[in-house]
Amino acid sequence: MAKKAQRAPSGAVSGTGNAEMITAAEDQGAAETNVETIEREIGELARVLEAMQRRRNYPLDRAQFLLLRVLEARGPTPTATLADLLLLDDSTVTRQIAAMEDAELVAREPNPNDRRSSLIHATRHGLTVMRKMRRMRLERIDRLIADWTTDERDTLAGLLTKLNGTLKRSLKDA
Repeated sequence: MAKKAQRAPSGAVSGTGNAEMITAAEDQGAAETNVETIEREIGELARVLEAMQRRRNYPLDRAQFLLLRVLEARGPTPTATLADLLLLDDSTVTRQIAAMEDAELVAREPNPNDRRSSLIHATRHGLTVMRKMRRMRLERIDRLIADWTTDERDTLAGLLTKLNGTLKRSLKDA
């Protein structure tokens, strides 16, 4: 059974001070369950992250950044494996790779284990741009949570890791 969560002050998101819509249950004074709070906060998080992404002057889009992060960690990788790791269709990743090749962020090389396919690897330029963006993102996040305690940061990191793992497993089970 879902626990009742403490209600944020009317018209504010807990910890942000931003105005938000009041749900019918909140308007009637009923405490929302923790599942309701999580659902609401995940929706709000997605909306805020999208708005922040649009306002940032990053050198890569999110898809390019994530693909380059995978290539940095794994080295040369087949397109189908990249698609699996990024939870995308092969065709989507193929289009992304083509655009990234044009921008000289990635390159293809023959796959020694399968002559029908190629391996994708990050170029020196691609890694340089991705690392610059990662530094920008890390600095921004550090500024955003500068007044958080180490315990709060550790708790958020652990819970986000756990949530992402749960979400990925649910996609594989679906």
